[in-house]
Amino acid sequence: MRRQIVKMMIVIVAIFAACLLPQHVCFFIANQHPHILENTWFQPVYLAIYWLAMSNAMYNPLVYCWMNDR
Repeated sequence: MRRQIVKMMIVIVAIFAACLLPQHVCFFIANQHPHILENTWFQPVYLAIYWLAMSNAMYNPLVYCWMNDR
């Protein structure tokens, strides 16, 4: 039982990291190179990254349902 809970938490943390890492990288790059904000491609890319970050909340119930025996 404990192993299953640990595996579930590892999956949840990995999904959280995968969803939010691109947003943090984008903020870091924009902070280091402010001129990048003026490019026309930046806004659609940022929007896609933002959607990925916010979609993290959707994955938690799916993982709980998938990894729960009951």
